[in-house]
Amino acid sequence: MSNLTVHLENTTPEYLEQVRYALPFLSEELVSYEVSESDRKVVVVFRPGTDAEAMRGRVDQLLQRYQQGQFGMKSVLYFDQRHELPVIDAWAGLLERRWAAQVGEGHVILRGPAAQLLALVDHKVISIFAREFGAELELYPSTIKAETLHRCNHFTSFPEHMDFVSHLKQDLNVLSGFSSACRTEGWSPALHEGKMSAHDFAVSPSCCYHAYEGMAGWVLDKPGRCITAILSCHRYEGANHKSLSRLRSFTMREVVWVGQPAWVISARARAEELMQQWAKDWELSCTFESSNDPFFTDDFAVKASFQRKQEAKRELRMDIPFEKNSISVFSSNFHATTFGKAFDITIAGRPAVSGCVAWGCERWVYALLSQFGFEPAKWPVGLKRDYDAFTARDAL
Repeated sequence: MSNLTVHLENTTPEYLEQVRYALPFLSEELVSYEVSESDRKVVVVFRPGTDAEAMRGRVDQLLQRYQQGQFGMKSVLYFDQRHELPVIDAWAGLLERRWAAQVGEGHVILRGPAAQLLALVDHKVISIFAREFGAELELYPSTIKAETLHRCNHFTSFPEHMDFVSHLKQDLNVLSGFSSACRTEGWSPALHEGKMSAHDFAVSPSCCYHAYEGMAGWVLDKPGRCITAILSCHRYEGANHKSLSRLRSFTMREVVWVGQPAWVISARARAEELMQQWAKDWELSCTFESSNDPFFTDDFAVKASFQRKQEAKRELRMDIPFEKNSISVFSSNFHATTFGKAFDITIAGRPAVSGCVAWGCERWVYALLSQFGFEPAKWPVGLKRDYDAFTARDAL
């Protein structure tokens, strides 16, 4: 193996978070990497035979990309509730108890109390938020048209996420040959080579995209529509897949508003109030602050700065003492007319605006167990009350 060391000029937490997220996508020749805040350096390990200077150029390009975004990185803190917490390795505890089983890169099965916790979070969203806003239930397929993702600008912001869907070509020789090879040689990825159809679908990376494509060309009644849906989403994140904090396949519950600006903005603000009340009731150690998406493309600085300045994205981040970090478990997003224009959704003669709030359900399980451990009797009163009531009802 060969390694490369590059000096870090910026060691702010926001900058380092972006760099750590992006480094796994540097090259398929990458073996490992380490970001040292104290030594102000990045050490990249790559396969023998890799062009070291070309690799250095890629690292420099990536570091400079996020350095340019520093003018837009300042967070606004809206809510700060911190508690003294034990240090709990929740992932190890989940595996030890068999409440979780890893079945592939970023793919996890949850069972027992972990599965019940996830169901409780989803139930609480429906009982509080969906009812508050009179949300209409929609059910979505797990796959989505690539054309829809293009209209949502997902490819120009998060190309690294994509898990495309394909199938074997509709060809008798291809199908027979593939089946025969699997029977005699066993399956391997090499058997797909040159035998797959064009990729016109992907596994959806977000829940709300289906909401907009499903209303394409609609003229909405005032003040607009509120929708709720839950979906198993996919985002490929390379070496970032670990524990339940970043999964390749994860569950997202959303409440979405599409309509007039004042109505969407007011509903979003009310949802944020409700989320903070929930955080207080469950005694979560968390913050609620402005944020930006981890855009991977060259225009990161422009997009991240816009989100920060417009406060278009806000996140509830729960502390993970074992990792000495926090993770986002809830996001609040305002899209202005982006999707109204993209899908020709209008109201009162103008493009509709949209906003949404989203819960990463597996992240909630991980964060709750990281903060409070595996014994419900020792959980905060509000969490224990809701969990006991939900599991008792579920048992019936």
